[in-house]
Amino acid sequence: MKKRGIVMMIVLSIVTFGIYAVVWQCMFQNELKKTTNEGFGWLGHLLMTMFTLGIYAIYWQFAAGKRLAKAGCKSDYAIIYLILSLVGFGIVNMFLMQHQANEIAA
Repeated sequence: MKKRGIVMMIVLSIVTFGIYAVVWQCMFQNELKKTTNEGFGWLGHLLMTMFTLGIYAIYWQFAAGKRLAKAGCKSDYAIIYLILSLVGFGIVNMFLMQHQANEIAA
């Protein structure tokens, strides 16, 4: 998994009006698939998110948390990711997921 700076991710998400968040999700899903051999590739992830009008993204955040734990993270934050996405704070999940991925990459 690629190590990325959280502060730079926040800045890029704001400057690009959220476009970076979509690009990051696709890149992250692709890296997660290579690491765990589970889930769609980046294109499948993007198409599923679009066709389900974002409902798949809620499930994906939970599943990504489970896959990160399986990949070697110390904690399983899948339930936290699910709750945050259901209450409208799903954007925070990308930073938490990247923080976990940075732990694996270190």
